[in-house]
Amino acid sequence: MRRGRGRQRRPLAALGYIALFLVCAAAAAGTFLLVITPFDFVREQLVQQVRARTGRDLVISGPASVSVFPRAAIGLTNVSLSAPSGMGGGPTMVAETLEVEIGLLSLLSRQAAIKRLVLTRPTIELRVDAQGRRSWEFADAAPRPVRLAQVSPGAGSREPPTASDAQRGPRSPANARLAETLENLMPSSVRIVDGTVRYADERSGVQHEVAALDLDLSFAGAGGPLEGKGNLAWQGEKFAFQGLVSPLRALLEERSARLSLKFSGRPIEASYEGVARAAASPALEGKVNVKAPSVAALGAWLGKPASAGRDMGELSFSTAISAADGRVSLPELSATIGETSLTGAVTVDATGARPYVSGALTLSELDFGRLLTRGGGRADPPPSDPPQAAPAAGPRKGTNADALKREDGIPRGASAVPRGPKRALGRRDWADDVIDLTPLGLADADLKVSAERVVYKDLSSGQARLTLALRNRIAKLTLEDMLLYSGRGRGTLTLDGSGEVPVTSADLKLEGVSASPLLRDALGLDWLDGRSTIIVAVAGQGSSERQIVETLNGKVEARTANGSVAGVDVDKLLQNLEHGKLTGLDIGPGEKTQFSDFIATFTVARGVATNQDLRLISPRVRVTGEGTIDLGKRQVDYTVHPKLVGGIAAPGAVLKVKDLEIPVRVEGPWEKPSYSVKGQERIAETLKQIGKNLKSEEVQEAIKGLIEGGEGQKVKPRELLEKLLKKQ
Repeated sequence: MRRGRGRQRRPLAALGYIALFLVCAAAAAGTFLLVITPFDFVREQLVQQVRARTGRDLVISGPASVSVFPRAAIGLTNVSLSAPSGMGGGPTMVAETLEVEIGLLSLLSRQAAIKRLVLTRPTIELRVDAQGRRSWEFADAAPRPVRLAQVSPGAGSREPPTASDAQRGPRSPANARLAETLENLMPSSVRIVDGTVRYADERSGVQHEVAALDLDLSFAGAGGPLEGKGNLAWQGEKFAFQGLVSPLRALLEERSARLSLKFSGRPIEASYEGVARAAASPALEGKVNVKAPSVAALGAWLGKPASAGRDMGELSFSTAISAADGRVSLPELSATIGETSLTGAVTVDATGARPYVSGALTLSELDFGRLLTRGGGRADPPPSDPPQAAPAAGPRKGTNADALKREDGIPRGASAVPRGPKRALGRRDWADDVIDLTPLGLADADLKVSAERVVYKDLSSGQARLTLALRNRIAKLTLEDMLLYSGRGRGTLTLDGSGEVPVTSADLKLEGVSASPLLRDALGLDWLDGRSTIIVAVAGQGSSERQIVETLNGKVEARTANGSVAGVDVDKLLQNLEHGKLTGLDIGPGEKTQFSDFIATFTVARGVATNQDLRLISPRVRVTGEGTIDLGKRQVDYTVHPKLVGGIAAPGAVLKVKDLEIPVRVEGPWEKPSYSVKGQERIAETLKQIGKNLKSEEVQEAIKGLIEGGEGQKVKPRELLEKLLKKQ
């Protein structure tokens, strides 16, 4: 039984020995083929062909190695590719090792058929010199008869291009030769391990570096697609990417080819699908999609950090794109930034010294506070000479006053829009956040903008139409029409970032606005109510809101109809005097004087507004006033002169007051000023003395005669008191 089993095993063992012998023989044959093929031959072939096809010098200064299993390959160390002649600088590429996988059978014909290249830790320098020459452009070298054959998996050497290939479209000799070079030299796959790519433009000083590059390229010949995928690190973030160009020959011959790119990482995900043409001026036509979970994180990664605590949220961006000859058209732009949506069409012309942007945009919200301010420190103080603003003198020429009047059907809700927790009287101080006008230097622009609302901190409008004209870092924003606090606004806002210190100016006309919410949101005031017309022509300089306010120059005109002034109730004061009451003479918060018309003009110099012509008219009082308002310190020092003009006395009145003037002083912080009557103590003491004898007919007749006076006679408070004291 054992002998039978042994005989059964012997044939199997023989087969095993035969298989082992064949493997060893194949390995030995492969080794023999590599050994008898001198490395100097392979090296010379590579150097000669690179020189012939690119005009560059390929230097292999390190030792060579060979491997047979699992694939036949030659390893070359310390490999470099020279820069173009005349550019100077270091090599365009330096690689620690270059592994070349070759076809064993091709060595018998002494043609090294390259199947695969692996570059380990290469450094690739892409440089544009001061004359605009690019280090990645190859010389138009003449063809050489000797070539390295291309071998694709499962296919033999590729044939030269046919006549039909040449008829596919016009191509330059240099590009045609580059396509032919890739046909002959390019292996079926290329691998880059831990590479570094540096880009530098000596004309603009722009520099970029991509590190930790792992790339796999699959090449199916110039007539087929080129596919790639891998990973890289850029500006401290890791990204994965993949792309496809098909056919590669069309792109090389300056014809259109399909292009697909995807790029994804923590701060951003982007993709492009469409066609591309690589000519002297590259062209694209397709669709772009961009997503970023945080605008603040994206800005920090791009080197444009957002203001602290002002992250606008998630960014989503998609558009059709057509780019050629230095011009980019985005005809179907759609984006969301946080809760703000944007649509429109934009064209960018990059052929000039500065890009030029034109088009039309529709926004759900335009927030100037988020766009222009950034936190993180106080702005440097401005110079001592603030800019001057031309004073506004009535309505502008060409302004259709009727068009500014409130129209039927306009929502009355076009006043302040709550934005988070709201203070009772608006903000309490000017902000020191830096107003950064640096972005004005990125491009020139002419844009038409429609917005559902325009916002600056607590201020908010309704629907608005405006245009932006940006030239040489000076932005002129024209408000064509804006629903604002139940009224309308028009005018211009100019941001000038061309000088050392930014300058901001406003030339605005607001009509029919509700004064109380406007003043509350803009200044933190709540003392004037009514429908107002306000003309503003001011200018200030500085890099923060506080600096601009403290350097304001210009003029402000205001007129309010059918409203009220908080702080004093003149009618109530008059009635108390008529009844001889000693109580109820207090003035302060909660008290209001109704009026039919209120007019005032303020001249602003270095942040201080001065007024001399205040007029307020109501049925029983005429008010004038003068004083100053320190806008920077938010302090008021003002005196109003209410003059009691009399009228029909209230029932039960014991006195009839006529032409009596009672000056009122308003001073202190404008959010909570103090009110006092000039000479109030003497008036109160006199009234106390009068009150003891008000029932006396003699005293009543005396007071009546003194207060009523003669025809056209005016009685001043001091004279009245002196006469009353004498009567007592």
